[in-house]
Amino acid sequence: MRTQRYLLTIVLIAGITGIVYGQRWKREKAEKYYDEFAYDKAISLYESLKDKDGEVYRHLADSYYHRGDYAKASSTYERFISQGGYSPEDLYRYAYYLQMTGDYAKAKRYMEQYAKLNPGDSRARRFLSNPDYYSALKEPDSGVQLKNVSINSKNSDFGPSYYKDSVVVFTSGRGWGRVWNGNMQPYLDLYKARIGRENDLEDAEKFFGSINKKYHDGPAAFSGDGNIMIVTRNVYNKRLDDNRLWLYESRLQEDGDWSSPVALPFNGDDYSCGHATLSMDGNVMYFASDMPGGYGGSDIYVVRRGRDGQWGEPENLGSVINTEGDEKFPFYDDAGGYLFFSSDGHPGLGGLDIFVSKIGDSGQYSFPVNLGSPVNTAHDDFGLIYRAQGGSGYLSSNRPGGKGDDDIYGFIGLERFKRQAVFYTLTGVVKDKDSGEPLSGAKVVLKDASGKVLGERQTGASGLYKFTDLNNPLGYSVDALKEGYEGFVERVVKGDLLEPVISKNLYLHRLKAAVPESMRDYCSTTISPLYYDLDKYFIRDVYKPKLDSLVSVLKRYPELRLYIGSHTDSRATKAYNIGLSKRRAMSVVKYLTESGISRDRLDVHWYGESRPVNGCVDGVECSEEQYQLNRRTEFKWICPEDDKKE
Repeated sequence: MRTQRYLLTIVLIAGITGIVYGQRWKREKAEKYYDEFAYDKAISLYESLKDKDGEVYRHLADSYYHRGDYAKASSTYERFISQGGYSPEDLYRYAYYLQMTGDYAKAKRYMEQYAKLNPGDSRARRFLSNPDYYSALKEPDSGVQLKNVSINSKNSDFGPSYYKDSVVVFTSGRGWGRVWNGNMQPYLDLYKARIGRENDLEDAEKFFGSINKKYHDGPAAFSGDGNIMIVTRNVYNKRLDDNRLWLYESRLQEDGDWSSPVALPFNGDDYSCGHATLSMDGNVMYFASDMPGGYGGSDIYVVRRGRDGQWGEPENLGSVINTEGDEKFPFYDDAGGYLFFSSDGHPGLGGLDIFVSKIGDSGQYSFPVNLGSPVNTAHDDFGLIYRAQGGSGYLSSNRPGGKGDDDIYGFIGLERFKRQAVFYTLTGVVKDKDSGEPLSGAKVVLKDASGKVLGERQTGASGLYKFTDLNNPLGYSVDALKEGYEGFVERVVKGDLLEPVISKNLYLHRLKAAVPESMRDYCSTTISPLYYDLDKYFIRDVYKPKLDSLVSVLKRYPELRLYIGSHTDSRATKAYNIGLSKRRAMSVVKYLTESGISRDRLDVHWYGESRPVNGCVDGVECSEEQYQLNRRTEFKWICPEDDKKE
């Protein structure tokens, strides 16, 4: 019997070991398939694993996403979220997949959770500025007519680019031969088609045999005269780990063929560069890259050709355009001064949406405008090219109802964005609140919605100030300061951004030289609060005169004490807001103690979001002005008799 038990134990251990080994083997094999873009094979093995951790769920959902099964991607994340152990970014990805299934209400709930856990993220801030943005984007632009073009195949067709006047070059997997693991279609090649009637594309054929090689080739971009081509392709003659993309330049030769493509100097072994667009003269190029130093996944860069004909150093377009997500497929309309691009980081309908930004005279970019329906859908919409004549062009999309995977769509009538992608001017006069007279020598400070200083102006005799080339629909704040006056803060909110010129006069209240007769008079004096920018705790310059006046009173009456109570709005977790309100309270304490006031005379409290002055609590949507009222520090004088009562 003992021998049998011993043998049975060996069998059980061997069986358990075999199961464990089998699970480990499946996971390693699934990871290998995932890294090789063989998503169908990866899905089968990931689903068979009995114990799935966060990394397995992430890769499984991502595999379903790349295979175009957004419902399965969403349900996979739902299983993951329900068992816990997820990160804030996982909430964002879940909301992202929910958008692609059209479940905007549920996506909104998870975006609200994400924003509470990660309030500093630009995607969270943009969402919070308008949580119900979906409704407006889903309303079709009645002026746009869009149709699937004739040359689409059952495989992937995307990335159109104008070649001279009447030809469009595009990228397609319609060929024969070796297939790519990612979608089990042939490797991409460049094709060309003629622009036909009603903006259709006709008569597709291979572009040039000398350009198309055995791996991915495309998309391509051309100069206006058609003599310069920049093509995205797999890296040749190098052993890189993960199928990187590089940009190559080729020139049209006298014999009508193209020169051998030369890799551009800013490509790198550790990152990809692709999706280029050229200015008409071929000397300015925008492209996408995940090179180090960016804001998120892939960012959009611009690079210029020098007088020696060589490309310079790429410049990141900055946080107006780029987000923590992916920005790709730029198109530069240098005739109109617009940059079109696709993004999954700016608020959209789902997947990649197409946006447009106006390029200013000094190279600044207006805040991106989502082109809405029918240009954008809950699926991936990208690779738009545009001509001002008739508002015509082409875009790529994997929306339902197409002929294959990605399809190319022609459109006309795309004009509305020109009224939306604009710059604003903010102007006004700084005045004495009592007399109404203009004030010279006042400092006016412009800040964005996060509190970042964007510029300063000093008023002259007219009291006039002006800020130009403003572009942020999240709004601004304007601080006005002048010696001998109490500071003033004016907010510029979304409702103000309806006209290109915004007028805001700023009224400053003169500090009175007279003081109450006695300490007792101060005890009944109300002190107005000071306010904070979103997720900030530093003291605005505009409020420092107020604090200085409190210091003067405390120094004049040593028996007097000061109550300090700091608060936040509700747009983060309760635990985070407790810490933020504490930092706000302690910033006031630091200012006062450094001005000579003993810490013992300050009664300091922090309440987080628990004491709003209005109804802006969790689950209630409020305007920025309403949220602002809750981001405050309150003061109250504590007289000696008040201490005795305690």
